[in-house]
Amino acid sequence: MTTKTAQRTGPIPIVWFVAITFVATIGIQAMLIRDGIRFDTDIIRHTPTGWLLLTMWIPGLAALFVTKFIEGATFKELVPALSLRVGSLGPYFLTLIIAPLALGAMYGISWALGLTNLDLTMSALTEITGSDEAITPETVFQVMLPMSILIGPFIHFLFSLGEEIGWRGFLLPRLMVLGKLKAYLILGILWGLWHAPIIWVGFNYPGHPITGIAMMCILTSAFGLFINEMTLFYRSTILSAFIHAAVNAQGFGIWIWLFPDVNPLLGGGTGLTAVAIWLLVGGATILFLSRRNTDQI
Repeated sequence: MTTKTAQRTGPIPIVWFVAITFVATIGIQAMLIRDGIRFDTDIIRHTPTGWLLLTMWIPGLAALFVTKFIEGATFKELVPALSLRVGSLGPYFLTLIIAPLALGAMYGISWALGLTNLDLTMSALTEITGSDEAITPETVFQVMLPMSILIGPFIHFLFSLGEEIGWRGFLLPRLMVLGKLKAYLILGILWGLWHAPIIWVGFNYPGHPITGIAMMCILTSAFGLFINEMTLFYRSTILSAFIHAAVNAQGFGIWIWLFPDVNPLLGGGTGLTAVAIWLLVGGATILFLSRRNTDQI
């Protein structure tokens, strides 16, 4: 590792990364918003899926550029510099359990609090896709849920990897010189603000353009407590991408159809219920991993 590359905590690479990531993202999204892109209509028919997935790779491409050309890493050094390793398999299997349990708890609590309704036939999904066959509860729990757990993460992984190379492969370790609390907060806020343009036009928080941006920053900070801890402990950006993918597979999967019309600020996978669950999961993760560290000493 070169001396220049080893100095990852300096401000200049961080400034370059944040500038490239935000300028490129806002530039692309501004053009699409100008052309009428919105997310608060029929999401299946109107979401520009290709563009949205491409945007997820902007942080990763920015990280690769900065690590190579600003920090001076060789191509061989990019792998350790961005923690591009698989690591042990245990946390991957644990993720497949935690993700559906966490999202299920978020929506279950939302339902118990009267923030949404339960629709076991997913009538909204049937209507929006124009299907002639109604979805049965058996199909939901015997086919759709297992597929979302076992197959969904691998579909989402390729795109979540683009984000995670940037946020947790590059930015998180370089912020850690500030201390864990400050690093987590700064990363959470930047990660949330990065979503601002699409939230403004209805993504995740339709009808709440300004409050939704603030809520997204709170949500990414809360979720970050869990995913940051796992990434740092296992030293794996591949793991963080898998966690991100598994959560996305659940968050954009069956739960939004089982529990339609949830208040996005208060319930579901984007509201206060989600914040509470991720704080609990993150807190439990900190305790568990700190004990593992103690056992290894």
